[in-house]
Amino acid sequence: MQYTEPNLLTAFQEGNFSFAYGISPYLFGLFVILIVVGVWATYLKTTRPLSRAWKSFFIATRSSVLVILLFCLLRPVITTQQVSPQETYLGVLIDDSQSMSIADLAGGQTRRQAVAEQFFENGLLDELAESFQIRSFRFDKETQRIAGIDGLTEAGTASSINQALSYVEDQLNGLPLGGLVLVSDGADNSEIDPVIKAQEFGNRTIPIFTVGVGQEDIPEDIGIVDVTAAKTVLEGSVFNVQVALNHQGFEGQEVQLTVMDGEELVESRTVILGVAGVPRRFDLELTPERPELIVYDLQVELQSGEIIEQNNHYSFLVDNTEKPALDILYLEGHPRNEYKFIRRAVEDDTSLRMATYLQTGPEKYYRQGIESPTELSSGFPESKEALYEYEAIILGDIEKSFFNADQLQMLEDFVAERGGGFLMSGMVDEEFINTPIADILPITLVEENFLQPHLRGGIRRGDHPTGELFYPRLTNNGEFSPLMRLASEDAQNRTLWSQLPELQGVYVTGRIKPGATVLLEHPILNYQDQALPIIASQRYGSGRSISVTTASSWRWQMMMESADQSHETIWRQLLRWLAVSAPERITIEFDREFYNVGDEVNITTRVLNDQYEPDNDATLWMQSTDPLDQVTDTPMEWDIEEDGVYRASFTVEDEGVFSLLVDVASAAGNASADSSEKRAAFVVTPSLREYTNAEMDSGLLARIANASGGSYFNLADSANLADTIEFTPNAYSREVQIDLWDQPWLLALLILLMCVDWIARRMRGLS
Repeated sequence: MQYTEPNLLTAFQEGNFSFAYGISPYLFGLFVILIVVGVWATYLKTTRPLSRAWKSFFIATRSSVLVILLFCLLRPVITTQQVSPQETYLGVLIDDSQSMSIADLAGGQTRRQAVAEQFFENGLLDELAESFQIRSFRFDKETQRIAGIDGLTEAGTASSINQALSYVEDQLNGLPLGGLVLVSDGADNSEIDPVIKAQEFGNRTIPIFTVGVGQEDIPEDIGIVDVTAAKTVLEGSVFNVQVALNHQGFEGQEVQLTVMDGEELVESRTVILGVAGVPRRFDLELTPERPELIVYDLQVELQSGEIIEQNNHYSFLVDNTEKPALDILYLEGHPRNEYKFIRRAVEDDTSLRMATYLQTGPEKYYRQGIESPTELSSGFPESKEALYEYEAIILGDIEKSFFNADQLQMLEDFVAERGGGFLMSGMVDEEFINTPIADILPITLVEENFLQPHLRGGIRRGDHPTGELFYPRLTNNGEFSPLMRLASEDAQNRTLWSQLPELQGVYVTGRIKPGATVLLEHPILNYQDQALPIIASQRYGSGRSISVTTASSWRWQMMMESADQSHETIWRQLLRWLAVSAPERITIEFDREFYNVGDEVNITTRVLNDQYEPDNDATLWMQSTDPLDQVTDTPMEWDIEEDGVYRASFTVEDEGVFSLLVDVASAAGNASADSSEKRAAFVVTPSLREYTNAEMDSGLLARIANASGGSYFNLADSANLADTIEFTPNAYSREVQIDLWDQPWLLALLILLMCVDWIARRMRGLS
């Protein structure tokens, strides 16, 4: 291939103009002035009189001829940097992620189609191949070499320009790399700024020429940007799904959010979109209907004019499979209605097992719900290991004298270290003040003598202000808490609460502790300007605690129709919330909320011994089952930097539900069957990443080009790409001098001017 000779405009833009004989442009300008003056002097007197206009015309034409002749005689040249033909390599990186399938160009053309047309069909790649040896690559979150357009699939679920630049740098290392062409919409969703890598290329004089594809502003679009839902729920539980929506062009628009279970509609809500460009969260409430793994499909109603349809739906997984019952220990000081009705509330709930120890008289106790004759045979569990077998503990109207100091400390450790739940129901013995029980509770305990007279001891007397009937009042937190929900719809929930019968009597405590949450309060009585709490909760250490300062919730059952389930619902939700937070001996965690095809799944398993301390001496195997029912066994390695933590990872290649079974063999060899293995699941779904903020980012692409010494082009203007690359200096360019005196257009101009001058002189009768 011969060097391409630039035209005069390109020469001045891309190179340095000079005269081969060393004449400076300034001296040439002086000669031009002298020529014009000399020609003007020859026309001071003419053989025939001429008007001023004709004299000016003849001076101009004659001067132009002489200037061109002088210009050619001085041998003008262009000195420029030019690639060595077929000795320099050019890497072409083409974005092949899912965002390139967006049809936001003229005529409904997708970004990939526009790239294919410009680079492959219109011959831009062939034009570049005339000067370079081309190496073409496709990239999304990974990069591969391709031979042609057939290598593009627009299926990548993420984009990483930094990774693509690093890959090409490694693959072409050692070759005379003259530059890179990066064709992308700039919708990079990796965590590393590619401009840093571009600067490294610039330091080595390897320019990057970026070509932007797509619209910089997508005028109308609604997209799901995030979904948060409980991965594991107990049978019959209500759980929240938080959906974050972003949009452009639909501010104030009402849209329908729906959740589908296959072909069945399980939830629907009309929401109003907020300010454009600002994600807004909406809550949906679901109750799984089937005891199995359920994949829900969340959909946003497609609006007219939306360009991107793919971000209007999203799938998420909820594990509603049957699980071992959560064990709750209930210690009750004496037979009372509250005890009887709490037991009734959970007796049909297979997700909860309540073992109760009821004091029926002096030194007389009655056990219910026990699994073996030895359970609670000695009363309160004698060791931490035995106590830690439970997930939650209830104390009901029991005196401090029932416990010794060690047992009180065990209760605190159960909540703070074990992560168990703790609930105290009814009246609290004053002797618990300044004990660990007072620390655990979300309310402060105050001696009765320090209370105002109308707040003292009235829970025992119906004619006292604190013993009278009252309708409890939901707080703002309580109204929207899943613990207090009787219906998924807000209006219906308020209606059902208003229909509940009155409670009778409240035990007066001190103020709410910082960080505690009041869910239900007394409508009239106050202590230190705070309404008396009826139900309050807080986190304590690794666990949770609740106080219920009334002993009459049984009225919600006795004073209602027998079919009404309000009492059962409230108590089941309270106890599930307490118990489900207690960590198991084996827990499985995933590194991300959702996965897409091609993602690496990183699994972390935490193993605790029988005292719920990290176990570093276990042997773990993970069995994974993919959507095609193919089973793979993988050993899990202990993370030497974290006690009790084991890790494994693998790459998912198919959409659908993946099931995991982690088998643990403890070095102690005494693990029970239910603490030697753990099951979990996750779902691989279509990606949202590539359709979130999917407009073309020309700013990023321009910064990449500038940092490397290259140039940015819009795809529509990329026809000039080849010329720009050829005359942009790089590490393997060489200096070239190109003569301009023998340009055909210059000779044609000279002949034209001489002919015009001769014809004009003949017309005016000049010799």
